[in-house]
Amino acid sequence: MAIADCDKALDRFRELKVHFEKDLSESDTRAKMIDPVFIECLGWTERDIRREPHVRPGYIDYVFSVNNVRRFVLEAKKEGESFNIPESFSGKYYRINGVIWDNKKIREAIEQAQEYCINSGVNYGIISNGHQYIIFEGFKRGDDWRSGQCVVFHSLEDIEKNFGRFWDILNRNSVRDGSLRHLVSMETYRFKYLYRPVDRIHVKDSKLARNNLSHFLTPFLDQVFDDITGENQLNVLKNCYVTRKQYQDAIREMNRHFDTVPHFAKKYNAEAIIESATKAGTFQDAYEKLEKSVKMKIPRGSLILLMGGIGSGKTTFIHHFFNCIVANREKTLWFYVNFLDGPDNPTEIEKFILERICGDFKQNYANAFAKELSSLRIETLRSDIKDIVALFSLLMLRGYSISLVLDNADQQSYVTPKYQDHVILAAKRLTDTLGTITILTLREESFFKSMMSGVLDAFSAPAFHISSPRFEDLVRMRIEYVIRLLGRSDDEISTELGKEVNLGVSKGILRVFFEIIEDSLRSSRKVGNEILRFIQDISGNDMRTALYFFRTFLISGNTDVDEMLEKDSDNAKKGLLRYQIPFHHVIKSIVLEHSRLYQVTQSKIMNLFDFDPSCGTSHFLNLRVLNYLYNGLSSRLPQGSGFMAIDGILNEGERVGIYESAIGDSLKTLALHSLVEFENQSRKGYAEASLVRITNAGMYYLEHLVTKFVYLDLVWMDTPISDRTTVDNLLEYVVETKSLKRPEDLEERFCRTEIFLEYLKGMEKDELRSHPEFNDSPLTDNEFMPRILESYEQERKYIVSQREIKAALYGDVE
Repeated sequence: MAIADCDKALDRFRELKVHFEKDLSESDTRAKMIDPVFIECLGWTERDIRREPHVRPGYIDYVFSVNNVRRFVLEAKKEGESFNIPESFSGKYYRINGVIWDNKKIREAIEQAQEYCINSGVNYGIISNGHQYIIFEGFKRGDDWRSGQCVVFHSLEDIEKNFGRFWDILNRNSVRDGSLRHLVSMETYRFKYLYRPVDRIHVKDSKLARNNLSHFLTPFLDQVFDDITGENQLNVLKNCYVTRKQYQDAIREMNRHFDTVPHFAKKYNAEAIIESATKAGTFQDAYEKLEKSVKMKIPRGSLILLMGGIGSGKTTFIHHFFNCIVANREKTLWFYVNFLDGPDNPTEIEKFILERICGDFKQNYANAFAKELSSLRIETLRSDIKDIVALFSLLMLRGYSISLVLDNADQQSYVTPKYQDHVILAAKRLTDTLGTITILTLREESFFKSMMSGVLDAFSAPAFHISSPRFEDLVRMRIEYVIRLLGRSDDEISTELGKEVNLGVSKGILRVFFEIIEDSLRSSRKVGNEILRFIQDISGNDMRTALYFFRTFLISGNTDVDEMLEKDSDNAKKGLLRYQIPFHHVIKSIVLEHSRLYQVTQSKIMNLFDFDPSCGTSHFLNLRVLNYLYNGLSSRLPQGSGFMAIDGILNEGERVGIYESAIGDSLKTLALHSLVEFENQSRKGYAEASLVRITNAGMYYLEHLVTKFVYLDLVWMDTPISDRTTVDNLLEYVVETKSLKRPEDLEERFCRTEIFLEYLKGMEKDELRSHPEFNDSPLTDNEFMPRILESYEQERKYIVSQREIKAALYGDVE
């Protein structure tokens, strides 16, 4: 039986050592000495070992494999005949072409084993005479393999004395996890020093002042380009609410995921809400049916579950429904409870809800229902269940519908994982007691968690799913609303925005600015479609995040509004079409936000070439994971198309020596940036997830963003680079710290991007050359740099040609 414990393995080795004989034939060396050590001490199985497979021009004594991936070859020699390590060699590590190379028999044995390595596509070789072992790397990245080092165990006594090291290098699990790379090739030393260029810049944390229009833009951003759920935003809500959702356009695009009802919600017959300008689809049908039910002689409350992804617009939908859609609004009372201000203690949930009902009533309805309170001998409504039951019962008898909305309850789950379950149970109790139509909103991931806990099975409630709108529809409606608003007087604008503004001549400038944006952001235009696709996809269908990115672009110091306005004016004078915002202007402002330099920890845009040195050493693991998932889009599981088993990815990584921790770290980072999603819909749900798939954002990064000059030119600044010279060369071309833009800045950006790409190209070639097993795995058999380099070169030529055209039009080369 295989032993998986080093101490037990040492005990067994000592037992075997007593019986090992000297002067064995080659076959006896294998059968009586090498086989027992590897099988009985080091945890290898017969399935892992092939003996004497035919490989020209000779025969390999052993090929050791883990999960069908060959890890090393072992050439067994008769003790004392082919080689014998002199006693003067007392060290453990030797350079292959050093003093050990002077021993002719050792040299011939290593050369023969190395030839077997080449012919077998295996990176590591071992020669052994049963008593002695020399372990070496058969390939050396970028150098003659002889310049590498080998690990030497001089005798059985030496192995026994240093059994911990012997075990760490050669036991099956260690080899699977990369021990040969780390303990023989000393690959960890390859990245002993990692340099992030940004750390060498003194002003790395400096921010840019917002652009010249930001002061005038801020009131519009707060009122129009943010959540539109405030009481003073009813006109914005009525004018800018988007009813058409993404999945309604699904027929137009292939190989993309759409924001539809998650598979796990089908258990509860959850329905997608399809809205029109005047109706809220089946949600409204269910609401009106329940409304009739609660108006019976014995009112009985009802609960409705409304779920949607992060930033899908659940709160906006609720406010639009009650303010703009619901019939007979003068007879409808609704109370909104926002759990963003909820109590930390779950035992105080009901008290909190009652207090919010009481507060809403005093603010919105107290004056209208003073007589009803008086008839109940209630001077002022208290947050007491008896007072509220009495009032609600009276109002229902007089024909009023009463609804209770519990929103954002799942965002308090950081308090305790069971917090939202407490809210659901409290919602059920209060609904039964108060007789209300209670609408409980949940994120998809929260719905999944409560489904798994079983709390949703305790009662029956209709469930609905709200999908995100298309970003183009959302942003265009708001831009057009602002343009119309800018055609009115300052007083009217102040009333609409809820704060006093004095725009004066700036009103005209703002209007031109928004007209440029409106004209640019059209999916019918190539660049406009590219910008819209970028914002939509990198937001992961979270419209709150998408609007945040858009607001950032509007006011960022990286957005050159003066240039936009000046060139638009020049176009008008020359009778040309309106100025179109270039894609790179938008992406730069969004990636950097208000920073001068890109930093991983500050940007919401992921650097795909980044890695955590404590988990992995590859600039390409994120790309490999995304590509692997992209190739799995055709898979069909009950949870949805494109989902793949996380264990399958981990196993595939294990086959080629990629640590589980490295793949796990990659998946978690990709999920946080919405490039992949787990079946539980949680961005932080890796620990509980079993399936994962690439998202639209992940496909966008993989297919488009990673090849873009502007992206590459930004992220190099905070990429861990192992070559100090490369970093020094890159820093020769830092133009961001200069006070003024210069025409030659573009050429310098080309130079540094090409240095970065050459470094990445070398690293990828290095990895593939050093790990021939990568060619045998669908996780690692793809090269990325040729496509990235080709795309960069094409884009560079295009930029240069456009620069020449602009120089002719505007008399400059900016």
